[in-house]
Amino acid sequence: MAIRDSMKKGTAELVVLHLLRSGRKYGYQIAQEISSRSEGLFTLQEGSLYPTLYRLEKNGYVSSQTEFSPNQQRVRKYYSITDAGESYFFKVWEEYRLISEGIEKILQDQNP
Repeated sequence: MAIRDSMKKGTAELVVLHLLRSGRKYGYQIAQEISSRSEGLFTLQEGSLYPTLYRLEKNGYVSSQTEFSPNQQRVRKYYSITDAGESYFFKVWEEYRLISEGIEKILQDQNP
């Protein structure tokens, strides 16, 4: 596994939950918003995004609702953050913040 992939995996839940805090979204919409907001520096492909969503749903942090388009041709599964997901988000965010701060302290006086 590439270093970038490993780092992404550790932050995928945080990013997905953050985006769902602003309202329900479907998978492709989440992927597009991640790419857009990060200016392409952080992306989640289907192979990473959907397992993350399924894991979050299994743990009760998100819920999903399947809806059909008006012409019944397309099905979309919308995801929403739950109250438990909101609490989990803040725990993960604080952990991420502390780890990032610690890494910055370690690297601040080092030249690459």
